[in-house]
Amino acid sequence: MYAVKFQAPITKGMVQIPKRYRQLQENTRATFVVMYENDTDRRLDTQANIDEFERLVSQSDNKKTATMSIATNIDDMVLDGIL
Repeated sequence: MYAVKFQAPITKGMVQIPKRYRQLQENTRATFVVMYENDTDRRLDTQANIDEFERLVSQSDNKKTATMSIATNIDDMVLDGIL
């Protein structure tokens, strides 16, 4: 048994086989394993993490001090050799 790996959209139940594997379209029996990402689950996980963070911060004596400019300013990290 041989294996090939490629990514392709699934449209109305049809998978477009890339040109380099077109020989598989004729008289070939294949086994498929479909791996996909579920954006809804990822958003729910992210929101759950944010909610947990907010809960922990509310129970802490520490205050959030990060701002967008602090979080996105990487110049100092580059100069320090971190990035």
